[in-house]
Amino acid sequence: MIKVLYLFANIGFLHELPKSGGQTSARRVMAGLKENGFSVIPIRRHRAEMEGKWKHLLEITVFAVIDLLKIVLKLLLKKRKNAAFLHLTYAGPLVPYELLITLVVRFMGYKSITYLKGGQVLDYYAQGSIFHKWMFKKNMDLQAKVFFEGMESLELVRKISQSPLAYFPNYVSDDLIPISFPEKPVDNLNICYFGRISPGKNIHIIIGAFEELCKKYNNVHLTIIGGPARCKQYVEKIDQMISESNYVDRITRVGLSSYSFIAEILKSQHIFLFPSMERCEGHSNSLNEAMSYGLVPIVSRYHFNSSIVGCEECVVDDFEIHHYAERIETLWNNGLIEQLGMKMWKRIKQNYSYSVVNLKLQNEFEKL
Repeated sequence: MIKVLYLFANIGFLHELPKSGGQTSARRVMAGLKENGFSVIPIRRHRAEMEGKWKHLLEITVFAVIDLLKIVLKLLLKKRKNAAFLHLTYAGPLVPYELLITLVVRFMGYKSITYLKGGQVLDYYAQGSIFHKWMFKKNMDLQAKVFFEGMESLELVRKISQSPLAYFPNYVSDDLIPISFPEKPVDNLNICYFGRISPGKNIHIIIGAFEELCKKYNNVHLTIIGGPARCKQYVEKIDQMISESNYVDRITRVGLSSYSFIAEILKSQHIFLFPSMERCEGHSNSLNEAMSYGLVPIVSRYHFNSSIVGCEECVVDDFEIHHYAERIETLWNNGLIEQLGMKMWKRIKQNYSYSVVNLKLQNEFEKL
């Protein structure tokens, strides 16, 4: 049985707050594996942060070499028995690099396990060349097991590979899920977003939808929490939109914050507005956490969003500002906010809590 896992992932510097949902998720995976009795040896993957096309390309190229050397040096003189290499990755344009790492790890005598996160595999595989599809399939075929953040990506790989596959959604720790359904204010409609402030998250749509609602109601409030990703210009644009809004007195804007701070905010919120079209968007930690506090998620039909919320009333088919505002207005006017919030809180407890996901994960690792 596997007892030692060499975990290659974007975990960031552990003494710092996570800078993205991906880092939060990777740290939770690492903590969960340790609680399951595995000896987890992390290998930190570099997180590209340089702005500009050529600077970004240079950065990822240099650190692709450095990270591969880190893997080799970490594994070279270690025992292979009862050990495996676990790669948390996102496919898409990374497929050639992922295949290279798998070949190196297998050549060194280790079992290779991949945890395929994010949803960009769905887009890249559909649009990819014959060679891209071959590399992706070859990499899947070389895995001792493949875990998937989304059922949609699992079903894609099931059609092309015979490797053992398992569903491993993002989860919320049981002690972070309120024991009872949080009571919400009845006089206000509170909308929030927390996560990265980046173009793919469509924060400008959130502000636009909020402003449309404000034209009809005087009790709507918006909270935006999050720090910048690589695109600082977009953050500046969002902050300018807020400062110039006619309803700036109803907007709360907070930077990168701890989960304990965010949890306090969520207790009073009704709607989590999530019109994301982020290229790597998978099973959002923010979406999980918001649902766990009984917020009604209004999400785009993008990658895994609709299957996570499991409710068509919460899904918008496009990225038109007025459609998000209209959906919120319909639910509010029909008195459905509390009912759907209760449904989401229960959905997290029953499907995406640590105790539920961890039991299934433990069974999958025992099969290796």
